Amino acid sequence: MTGDDYGREAAMLAAYLGQFESAVEGDGENRESTVTGLTARERVVWRDDYAQASGWAAASDFSADDIIALTAMRRRYGFPSR
Repeated sequence: MTGDDYGREAAMLAAYLGQFESAVEGDGENRESTVTGLTARERVVWRDDYAQASGWAAASDFSADDIIALTAMRRRYGFPSR
């Protein structure tokens, strides 16, 4: 796969994760997920993953560690591995 392929995969993952932002209500520490039922810790991980996937989507170069982390994140959210 090329850097463009990894970028597309990261963009798809970011789009998937981004759709849940509008399903969160409240402000500050009291934000509650209205659709996904995520715990507070899961929301932190999800937001961190969204930020990471968005960064990868904009990247033009991927290290071996980036590819490993992207593959693991895809699996975590149920996307097939390649």
